[in-house]
Amino acid sequence: MPIKTEMLRYFIEVAESGNLATAAERLGRTPSAVSMMLKQMEENLGAPLFASERKNRLTPLGEFTLKEARRELAHFERTVNAIYRFAKSGEGQVQLACLPGVATALMPAVVQEMHAENPHVLIRLWDAQTATGVDLVRTEKADIAIVNGFTAVGAGNIRSTPILEDLFGIICRRDSPLGRKDQVHWSDIANETLIYNGLTYTIEEPHVRKASAQAFLAVGSTLTIQAFVRAGAGIAILPALVGENIAPDLVFRIPEGPQYHRTAHLVWNENRTSSPAVSRFCKILRKVVADRGIAPENTGTQDPPEMP
Repeated sequence: MPIKTEMLRYFIEVAESGNLATAAERLGRTPSAVSMMLKQMEENLGAPLFASERKNRLTPLGEFTLKEARRELAHFERTVNAIYRFAKSGEGQVQLACLPGVATALMPAVVQEMHAENPHVLIRLWDAQTATGVDLVRTEKADIAIVNGFTAVGAGNIRSTPILEDLFGIICRRDSPLGRKDQVHWSDIANETLIYNGLTYTIEEPHVRKASAQAFLAVGSTLTIQAFVRAGAGIAILPALVGENIAPDLVFRIPEGPQYHRTAHLVWNENRTSSPAVSRFCKILRKVVADRGIAPENTGTQDPPEMP
């Protein structure tokens, strides 16, 4: 008997429960029925999944099978859900991993326009930094992602295109000496404690480089950075979209002098054909970005391929 999805489900339940009785209760089956299913699975494999009859310890094969079974069932459930969503909406769904600052600034407008055109499309949105967003797309857990400064080199099945561009600026407390200044310059950072983040290295200013080298706090999340700034732990350099949605006791200032841009990219998996919903979402996203005046100057309009 070939291994079926039901076998994997039974095996996962027993492996996680540690005994047949509990697993059978959760599955709504008798312990003997669950035991028979496991026996058939082991006979098919030609090796045991459990180290004892008590089913409370896995063999090396069992540990490997548990990992793969979880992955396979998660993929199966996503596939079934996508089919149901397509049947309901006629276009499918959109699964997006997005930088938190971009999501806060742009996604409400994009989603509202998307639902105005088709209210039955499900949009799943995950806050994700660049590495996580790319990985979600690579493993097909997300259809698309919006990430920082990504170049698809050595990423296999991942493709990307610039989607937006905004200016870097300084975020500080409104009641601080820097926050009260009429004009802010990059050199002002020399007298401040800088909270470092992954984008700070793109600012090619001597004072910023020096402050970065002397930083004793590095934070990835923009929300966490704001919390530290509010607490008086220092200042930070962030993109302008993040600066649009900060607490009232903070201020975002673009320094005088040289301007530095953050370019965010749209990434997708070339091995996965996009649903009509994803294609429509990307078009609306480009429209919202253009209306905001933050579309990249030198880029094409390449998007994930549409479903044939």
